[in-house]
Amino acid sequence: MRSKYKTLLFLLAGHLTLASCSKSFIDSVVPANGDITSNLIFTSQVGVDNAMTGIYEIMRDYITPNGQANMYGWKTAQLNFDMRGNDLIAQPANWYSFENNWVDDDFGRVATSNRTLQMWNLCYKVINNANTIIANVPSAPIGQADQDADIAEARALRGWAYFNLARIYQFTYARDTTAPGVPIYTTPSDGSTSGNPRSPLNAVYQLIVSDLESASATLTTTRVDKYRINKNVAQGILAEVYQEMAMADPTLWAKAESNAASATAGFSLMPNAATNGYADGFNTVTNGEWIWGLQFNASQSYGFASFFGFIEPDSTAKPNFRYNDIYVNTTFVNLFSSTDMRRLFIENQAAIGSSTPWVQWQTMKFRDNSTVSGDYVMMRAAEMYLIQAEAQAQQGELATAETTLYALQHERDTAATMITTPNKDSLLYYIRVERRKELYGEMGVEYFDLKRYQLSMIRDGVQWSTITVPAGDNRWRWQIPQSEMDGNKSLTAADQNPL
Repeated sequence: MRSKYKTLLFLLAGHLTLASCSKSFIDSVVPANGDITSNLIFTSQVGVDNAMTGIYEIMRDYITPNGQANMYGWKTAQLNFDMRGNDLIAQPANWYSFENNWVDDDFGRVATSNRTLQMWNLCYKVINNANTIIANVPSAPIGQADQDADIAEARALRGWAYFNLARIYQFTYARDTTAPGVPIYTTPSDGSTSGNPRSPLNAVYQLIVSDLESASATLTTTRVDKYRINKNVAQGILAEVYQEMAMADPTLWAKAESNAASATAGFSLMPNAATNGYADGFNTVTNGEWIWGLQFNASQSYGFASFFGFIEPDSTAKPNFRYNDIYVNTTFVNLFSSTDMRRLFIENQAAIGSSTPWVQWQTMKFRDNSTVSGDYVMMRAAEMYLIQAEAQAQQGELATAETTLYALQHERDTAATMITTPNKDSLLYYIRVERRKELYGEMGVEYFDLKRYQLSMIRDGVQWSTITVPAGDNRWRWQIPQSEMDGNKSLTAADQNPL
């Protein structure tokens, strides 16, 4: 990791309010100049909590050096991957259009782009801050139980960050488990750190699994607020990791299934109802299905730069509100039955012209709240149901998988009928379709599923960008930022992913 980006980055850490479900998540900068030292942070549990809160603030708010509107925090990185699939469409020459068209420019995968710098820096800032907590908490004057919980949470955060780096900066794990991954750091870094070489993917995943298994075994289901990782969240991330690794080692599907099931303890599918359900706008962690979410209060709104500012369409209440420039492919809209509560699409017939047929549909799934400070969803029970169904199908338990899948489908569409097929591959296809229908706009689900199954991205329907990206194309793995190549003394030009 480039040393100048590896300094102790608690400059954005805010005060932690201990009241459950408070909306104060990171209210102020402490201290304002960012000069936080270990004798300030690690003198009490409150100090450690402030340090931990600073990590989540990085995930929520980190901005690339050029401050572009669509590079604010991890949610914009996830939307970048959603836009690279077939289901969502960006208006040409507007925000996310370059990601939509897989252009290798400042918003693409090339070493000089700010998008790759955003994701690399954000993840390594999380890692270095987690390493700082892991290194300093054992000598902090706090009880052993608190020390254990703090280290476990920091390890879960480190595992989360390395998992994202591993699957972005290399092909899927199943393609070559020994392929070059990313540099590993398990101790704090500073300006004197020269940088580590790329470790093979299997070594990176070994650390990820070790971190998350340890965190899952140590953490409890209690937490001060829903933005913090607890046992459920750690098990959910672990389920995602095993889902990725099981493509290479089928024996791991059982672990993906069991961790996904455990992650949902206490979190049920949101009801097919008018309130506190799928149609509420995906903007609050109070939703009972959300396992993990990053919160905002009214004073913290990003306005135009918010995730909602890109994907939420115009409405009578908010005409010409923000960018509102993301549309939905007709083929995707047609996957939803008329009775499916997720069919939250509106037509823009008045805007359709012969030169812009793709603007017919927009999604109402995501809508900012009344204070323009909607929360960001990071993990839901529905994803865990779908991981279980996929794991069961992969293990040959087709009837069980069909039942698990139907539990979600029926909750979303009371007229749904159970899918039955004697063919595993056919059932897995239906599960991937259901993952797209349920999770679009949340986590880059179509992109990462195509990459994980080593399938081509093929555009159809009404699109302005009709590209095809074959499986195995170099564009599926991102280049290491040029600043890292220049600053890390352990890397040479031969270590860079090819164009």
